[in-house]
Amino acid sequence: MALILYPSNDNLITWDAMTTAATGAYVNDATVTFTLKTAAGVAVSGATAIAMAYVAASNGKYQGTLESTVSLTADASYTLEITASSSSRNGFVALDCITRNRTS
Repeated sequence: MALILYPSNDNLITWDAMTTAATGAYVNDATVTFTLKTAAGVAVSGATAIAMAYVAASNGKYQGTLESTVSLTADASYTLEITASSSSRNGFVALDCITRNRTS
């Protein structure tokens, strides 16, 4: 299932319950960023290396905002790439996204 993004709206991007693969321990001290790319793999202007902050006492939850000023095309496909690093550990996830105009 694709993540839905809404053009002309702030969109809250969340990585919830980040853990280490080796031990399953929560990662609460990572540097996390996201970049939004078009279906062609081109980074979207204003949506590159956006910081995601750790949510205090959340057990590995990070959030960042895709600002409403970022130009998104309605009914278009995108890829959201989230990168994390903490000490000698690194993480990466790519999420399929689709844009929809908000109706309510």
